[in-house]
Amino acid sequence: MDFNEYQRQAKTTAIYPEATTGLLEAITYCSLGLAGEAGEVCNKVKKLMRDEDTISLRIKIMHEIGDVLWYTAMLAEEMGINLDDLAESNLKKLAERKEQDKVKGEGDDRQEQQSSTGEPRKLRIGPKPVGHNKTN
Repeated sequence: MDFNEYQRQAKTTAIYPEATTGLLEAITYCSLGLAGEAGEVCNKVKKLMRDEDTISLRIKIMHEIGDVLWYTAMLAEEMGINLDDLAESNLKKLAERKEQDKVKGEGDDRQEQQSSTGEPRKLRIGPKPVGHNKTN
């Protein structure tokens, strides 16, 4: 399965306010869900440190990571981004950082507006509208 297929199938289970509209309510819902699920991953990983490292606990972490993936797919969907493009763009960004020896440090302060070829990196975003109100 590729990322876009996962995103297509995950979308069939999207039941939340303004699902698949690209509206701010849907974006917010997915963002909050993503943060919550990431917190659950962290909480269970914390338990690896505190408690016995068991297969059962690792399976629970795997399930939480799956929930993070689902919310990531839905947030990307709401933003009009397909996951294959997102993954490819991210890997290019990371490769450029490695090539420039800028893997460490603050992400927002790195100069990464252009690729190693001098061309701006491109990620297709859209065309879903972002706003507070439903469109008629």
